[in-house]
Amino acid sequence: MKPWAERTREEAHLLNPAFCCVTLASTCAGYMESNVQAMPLALTFMVLPTILHKQTRESLPRTLRTSMPSWLQDNAEARIGFHKRLMALKPYTCEALYYGLVFKWIATGDSGEIQCVAPAALINRAVESLGGDARDCVSRARFLGKWFGAAASTETTMALWGIRP
Repeated sequence: MKPWAERTREEAHLLNPAFCCVTLASTCAGYMESNVQAMPLALTFMVLPTILHKQTRESLPRTLRTSMPSWLQDNAEARIGFHKRLMALKPYTCEALYYGLVFKWIATGDSGEIQCVAPAALINRAVESLGGDARDCVSRARFLGKWFGAAASTETTMALWGIRP
């Protein structure tokens, strides 16, 4: 990962740790709504490659009634390059996780799972302060968390997307 001084303006804005942390916290909050458990750490690395990729984000279903396997079958292009995006965004996910832990937006459980500890009002305020694509990213991230929580096991979810834990 490049030091801040060497990041392009676009990279610094899109991949800044605060924004990525809000996105991850929103996903974790959605996961906990759907599953009543903390989100497995492995799933956090799938969030940014899904949400920041505009074509994938915009094609996500609008309701939980659409199963992940059937959606992935109908939207196979979402898996194209997913592993490459995941690996490229892994350092930014780690940076966002660290930011979230330091500023108490997220916490880790005994088994390494991630839970959102930021109050819902704080996340909602963050979403309201955003506009355009940034707001859409955080909003869709909450849905993604609910969708991950309603899906099968972590291993199955990852396998459906073509990656391994």
